[in-house]
Amino acid sequence: MSGFDDDQMEFAARYDQMSDGELLELAAQPWAMSDAAWDALEDELDQRGLDVPEPAAVPQIIVPDKRDLVLLRRFRDLHEALLAKGKLDSAGVDCFLADDNMVRMDWFISNLLGGVKLMVDAERFAEASKLLNEVVAMEFEDE
Repeated sequence: MSGFDDDQMEFAARYDQMSDGELLELAAQPWAMSDAAWDALEDELDQRGLDVPEPAAVPQIIVPDKRDLVLLRRFRDLHEALLAKGKLDSAGVDCFLADDNMVRMDWFISNLLGGVKLMVDAERFAEASKLLNEVVAMEFEDE
């Protein structure tokens, strides 16, 4: 027996245990099934006297637009990069860390990789740079 026939028999055994509603739900998505699974499903629907429902529309895959990211800063230490990212995030500036996971796994390769890189959208570069260059007050007023 071929692998296709073996697969079809396995699917037939599974479908035999399913309710009519579950089978009809599967049949509404034929694009998500292998040939062996579909053949076994059609056989099970025929045995139960059920009509194959009108297939649902194939889901559309949405590919995000490519972003124009630029390097804002490099950090040797991960904690400094996380603080800078947190400051930008809290100000509403989208930013990303590059190579942060590599540095998390082995801190000694930070210099080899060029550090942890803080990336921002090109159009937000000036704003983000200004935020990171702000001087932090050393004294806080108590209310």
